[in-house]
Amino acid sequence: MTGVAFRPVTTDDTVTLLDIYNHYVTTSTVTFDLEPWSPRDMDHKIDTVAALGMPFIVAELDGDLVGYAYLSTFREKAAYDTTMENTLYLRPDMRGRGTGRLLLDEVVRLGAVAGVREVIAVIANTPDAEASIRLHNAAGFSLVGEMNNVGLKFDRWIGVVMMQKSLAS
Repeated sequence: MTGVAFRPVTTDDTVTLLDIYNHYVTTSTVTFDLEPWSPRDMDHKIDTVAALGMPFIVAELDGDLVGYAYLSTFREKAAYDTTMENTLYLRPDMRGRGTGRLLLDEVVRLGAVAGVREVIAVIANTPDAEASIRLHNAAGFSLVGEMNNVGLKFDRWIGVVMMQKSLAS
């Protein structure tokens, strides 16, 4: 897809980010959040990612914010400091148009610049997350594990798959 531009997130993006994210919170199992986020929640996430020195970027198409991605702490222990978990969400009408792949490639590239060695994707193992699994596979992530029945959403137990991409040379 041409015409997609990336830039660092700002708190001016909060409302649009919430529109995108909260759609998935309320309609799908791709996130395990049960309640929509508030502006304070999103601003806290932006600040937390910035404090880590990790990328939090937005994708724009013709000036409209159509998606976002960031890298954040995989686990709290210091030995994991160069391993990050990726997060990526697109406006629903942008799915399947190639924007997600461009966004994922860019956040991973920026992660490498920031000193990330390993990127982990924790993805719901549900039909509505199959596109995310395919996206990560196409971007060079490998399936490294599965955990069954670890989250309860919409009165249904949900598992996750874990995928990993090494940025080490």
